[in-house]
Amino acid sequence: MRSSHAVFVISAVLFLAAAAPAQTAEEILTAVEKKTSGDEAPRDMESTLRMTLVGTRGDSKVRELRAWSKNNESGDDWRIMKFLSPADMRDIGLLVLAEDRMYLYLPEFRRVRRIASHNKKDNFMGSDFSYDDLGTSVYSAHYTPRLAGEEDGAWILELERKPESDKPYKTVRLRVLKDSGLPDRMEMADDSGAPWKVAEQEIGKAGAYRIPVKIVMRDLKAKSHTVLEMTDIRVDQNLDEEIFSERFLKRSVR
Repeated sequence: MRSSHAVFVISAVLFLAAAAPAQTAEEILTAVEKKTSGDEAPRDMESTLRMTLVGTRGDSKVRELRAWSKNNESGDDWRIMKFLSPADMRDIGLLVLAEDRMYLYLPEFRRVRRIASHNKKDNFMGSDFSYDDLGTSVYSAHYTPRLAGEEDGAWILELERKPESDKPYKTVRLRVLKDSGLPDRMEMADDSGAPWKVAEQEIGKAGAYRIPVKIVMRDLKAKSHTVLEMTDIRVDQNLDEEIFSERFLKRSVR
């Protein structure tokens, strides 16, 4: 009897697992956004960024930045980045408060310039990241997801730009890792549907959180790429809101 009962229980568990509905594309994308900008993301974060620009001939330039971000559950996340080196770029800064509120500070001119909507496709300070890539928007606001399949412990999502969106990428293909719930690869297409950029992310830990700690952004058209590595990461410090202001954007950071 015990053997028969055990077989029945195991069979029932297997049946329930098989009968359980698979996650939809919308559910997977929602789960991703909870970890990147929702209630499962760090409340705030501070880090040092090493940015390496690699040109078509393999020549490279290294830049160092300091970055801060704040998770606003009721609105857009805030983030600010300040260049530490090289010397001719020191104190240049980018402040992002919303999709349509991005500001660039150029110390040479001692002024803050607002990034116009039509300029968000432009590359940020010669890197392969556009201003839009560094923005605060979430995919679900601009794209309709479709579950394209599964491979190697990951879901494959195909995102189609909504008609009313002004995002630079017509489609985005996400590979979302099941163990971390975060994407490790993103393939972006231009308005014609041609491949444009590929981003690969290395997932690491910061406190209790899983976050991208290294991103390689490849521009397939320009045949260049930029490596962004995050170190000295600190989370949940209750950062002062004053950090995310034009006043702080103009300050020199040591």
